[in-house]
Amino acid sequence: MTAIKPQVIEHKPPFWSRPRLFIGACVVVVAGIGGAIYTQDSVKSAATLVTTTQQPAAQIMAHKDYLEVQPIAAAAAEPDKSLELWAIPKDGTPISLGLLPEDGKGIIGLNPRQQASISKPVELMVSSETKGGSVSKQPTGPTVYQGALANR
Repeated sequence: MTAIKPQVIEHKPPFWSRPRLFIGACVVVVAGIGGAIYTQDSVKSAATLVTTTQQPAAQIMAHKDYLEVQPIAAAAAEPDKSLELWAIPKDGTPISLGLLPEDGKGIIGLNPRQQASISKPVELMVSSETKGGSVSKQPTGPTVYQGALANR
C-alpha cells in the first residue's frame, strides 16, 4: 500500500495585504490627486476689449497670476509703438498690467500688485505708447481698446 501524501495548497495573501504594492498604489493615487489639484488653473475673470468704434478686438482671460490674451481682430501697433494694458480701478489711478504681445496672442505675467488690482471688477484699457511702454508709469497715448473685466 502506498501512503497518500497530503497536498499542500499555498495560500497567497490578497493584493492589499502586500505592503509594498499597497504603499505603491497609495503613492500613485495621492500623486495623481495632488497633481490634478496643483495644475488646476481656472479663469477667474474675463473681458472683451473693444475698439473706439465698439468693434471686438481682444479677449482677456485673467488667471491667478497671469493674463491670457486672445486677439479677435488683427491689429498691430505701429513699428515705433507698443500696446500697453492698464487696469483702471474706481479710484482712477491706472496700473500697468504690461505690454500686449506683439502678435496679439500670448501671456502677460502678473506681480502681486497687479494681481490685487484685478481681484475685483475693474475697467481695462489699452493705450498706444512709445516702444517698450509708458516711461511715466501712466498712460500717455491714445486709448486703442477698452472693456470691463468681470468675475466669472
